[in-house]
Amino acid sequence: MTVRNVTIVSVFSLMLMACSSTTTNAQTSAEAPPGPNVPPAIARAQAPRAGLAPQTLAVGECGLFLWTRREQPEFVFFSKAGTEQAKFWHAGQTHELSRIAVGGQIFGQQLSEQDFSLPDGRSAELRMTPGEMLVGGQRIPEASLTIIDAEGWRTMIPVAGVTACQPEV
Repeated sequence: MTVRNVTIVSVFSLMLMACSSTTTNAQTSAEAPPGPNVPPAIARAQAPRAGLAPQTLAVGECGLFLWTRREQPEFVFFSKAGTEQAKFWHAGQTHELSRIAVGGQIFGQQLSEQDFSLPDGRSAELRMTPGEMLVGGQRIPEASLTIIDAEGWRTMIPVAGVTACQPEV
């Protein structure tokens, strides 16, 4: 081997080792399980939650479930059909929304256009594109939640999800 080839191989090897061995303290601590003396219930309580808590439907109820369209999706929106309330996860906390307007087409006991108000005065616009039918529900491959603040600034959150009904026994 020539000196040039040895140099190229050495540099490539060093770059490869550097890429494979870099982790931050945040990554290491997030991946590390709790210590052996920590009870599982306490470990779950200490873990930061990203997104809404799991939601349930009673027999015969239908709901709308939406997740962010990201590499690591977060459950960010839930509403039961036939109610004017919804839950929305934004900026690390759950917000209770009140429906103020509806429009668009009907699908899966939902409407494709829904507007909500947040307790702090902001508003939210939900726009959905219905997808294929599922057993007991329907896919929503494309949707957006747009948060509008008092000054008119709009923050759009791409989402996707399903409408689903809890079957009667």
